[in-house]
Parts: sequence; structure tokens; C-alpha cells
Amino acid sequence: MNNTAYPKLYQIIPSEVCFSCDVCCRFLEVDSPLAPVFTDREKARVVAAGADPGLFRLQADGQSAQVQLKPHDDFYICPFFEPETSRCTIYPIRPLDCQLYPFAIMFSEDRREVVLGVDMLCPFGEAHFETESFQQHIREVIDYVESETVTEQIATNWSLIGDYQDTVIIVHTLTELIPNLIDDSS
Repeated sequence: MNNTAYPKLYQIIPSEVCFSCDVCCRFLEVDSPLAPVFTDREKARVVAAGADPGLFRLQADGQSAQVQLKPHDDFYICPFFEPETSRCTIYPIRPLDCQLYPFAIMFSEDRREVVLGVDMLCPFGEAHFETESFQQHIREVIDYVESETVTEQIATNWSLIGDYQDTVIIVHTLTELIPNLIDDSS
């Protein structure tokens, strides 16, 4: 496993916007495929910080683990999310899957490509998608995801690649991830 740290990813969404939003970290189903996926290294880091190792279930790639959601009111939440404050208890060490949001790495609808898109369920992404600053951020996220370190981690932990979501506007095809993944993860 590559122990190189991910390069730093700038979060374009202001904290006060995130803290007032009711989209992230909340899920309709206990077994939601959208629940955060952690690489083995990310899981080890949060467990070392005090998280219960039993909160994770191994994924099909044999490397990554998805966090198990917990009930809250009429829905389910990430166990690291504090609904009273809308804050993440592991924010400084949150997984790549969370760092990327509102961006999503997913298979195309026909599963022939791995794509990067912006989830329009994110109110900030929807409201700012067409702005020059957000378009510049899209280019930065593409460069980030296509960096050797991140591409290698995604290829190893291919469960980070989600299924197609029709709420996501595709902004780029991740050609470096396509060759060995389409057959392996079907």
C-alpha cells in the first residue's frame, strides 16, 4: 500500500453553508450505497483516533470499508456526524470520499467509463455550478483526482467508485481509471 499522503484538496464550500445544509451525511436507507467509503489507510487513521473498528464493513475490492450508518429521527446518519451542530467529528482526517463532495467518482450509466461529476443535491454546487470560480474549482478537482497518488488509491480501493447517479452532472471522464476497473468491479 502506498503510504504517501493525499495532496491537499481545497474545499470551495464555505463552512457556514455546510453547517446550515441538511443534505450531507444523512441517508434514507441504513445500507445506502452513498455512505462514506474509507480506504484501509483512512480507516486505520480514524480507528487510531478512537473510532470503533466495528463501524466498518469490508467492500468488494477487499481493501476499503464502508462506514455503517446509524438511525437518527426518520433517516440514517454517518456515525461521525453530529446532527445538533452539523459538524463532522473526524473532519481533519475524513476520507477522500467525503473530501471530494459535492464531487462524485462514479461509473457512467452504461458502466463503460469512470467519471467525475458534481452532485446537484448539494445546494452550493447547484447554485454556483456555472460561476467562474466553481468552474475553476472543477478543473482543480480533476487535476487532484488524476494525480498519481489519488488515482493509485482509487484503483486499489475501487469501491470508492460509485454507481451512476442521475443527480450528478458529469464534468470529466477519468481515463486513467478505466482500463482495469470496468471488468473487475462489475
